[in-house]
Amino acid sequence: MATFILRRVIQAIPIIIGVSVISFAIIYLAPGEPTDRFRSGRVSQETIENLIRLYGLDKPLPEQFVKWFTAFWQFPFRNDAWGFSFVDGRPVVDKVFEKIPTTLQLMTVSLIVTIVVAIPLGILAAVRQYSWADKIITTLATIGYALPSFVLGLTLLYVFAIKLNMFPLFGRQTLGKEGDFGDMAWHMVLPVAALAIQQIAGWSRYMRSSMLEVRSQDYMRTARAKGLKGRQVLYKHGLRNALIPMITLLGLTLPSLLAGAAITEAVFSWPGLGFMAVQSVGTNDYPVVLATVMIGAVMVILGNLLADVLYRVVDPRIKY
Repeated sequence: MATFILRRVIQAIPIIIGVSVISFAIIYLAPGEPTDRFRSGRVSQETIENLIRLYGLDKPLPEQFVKWFTAFWQFPFRNDAWGFSFVDGRPVVDKVFEKIPTTLQLMTVSLIVTIVVAIPLGILAAVRQYSWADKIITTLATIGYALPSFVLGLTLLYVFAIKLNMFPLFGRQTLGKEGDFGDMAWHMVLPVAALAIQQIAGWSRYMRSSMLEVRSQDYMRTARAKGLKGRQVLYKHGLRNALIPMITLLGLTLPSLLAGAAITEAVFSWPGLGFMAVQSVGTNDYPVVLATVMIGAVMVILGNLLADVLYRVVDPRIKY
């Protein structure tokens, strides 16, 4: 196992380099510059040129990339490893790590809701295959999976926050109620729903497919032939094997939750990493955007690695 993990980490190095090169090129070659917001009659051209030199934007693009990439991985030892925000001048490391707990809170609750809801729905759809319950679950799952995140978020916001006034419109807490757990939980309902619905749709379909495959196996028919009760056969023998692909799916879900959080946080003004990334794109805050893109790339790699490791742990028949 240790050899496999080491091999996967080594294989990830060129992927990380490729992602960083493409991301850096796209961001720095996109229209607009960080100094555009300063261009007005009140700011002289000399001041603009000084800012360009201060940001290092006057250097050739390859030189800027090498300097940024070599410094990026020193963040455990250097507070300025990820550079400084073009907007407020703060170290990007500090800004990112301030937002990560808020995003992790949203992701964790959404993942728990996904697991608690999707697995029973998938089992129900498989056990009652072709019934009305199966058709309803499958139809709703297909619709939920097909809906874009921003459409789903805006719909929930419009219906439940604006029209029905049941939930807060934006933010993480009500002003003056900082630290109130109940108020925070109330603010989380719509963002968690928007983030979890698509995951529930995908997970329930995978769970249904996995359970149907397990139910047709020989050992399941043998267990029933020995006189075991249907529920005992289903949950003791079938469910454990049906969950193996779902455990693998858990590792692949983490990066998708992070990507979905960016859109969800922007829709609900949830003050997390994704919301900050969207704002940074609008202000051409290159260091912050690059940091969030690289975090996403690392999450994808770690998610795939976690999926492979978990698959080996829960199923000893798998050899790497």
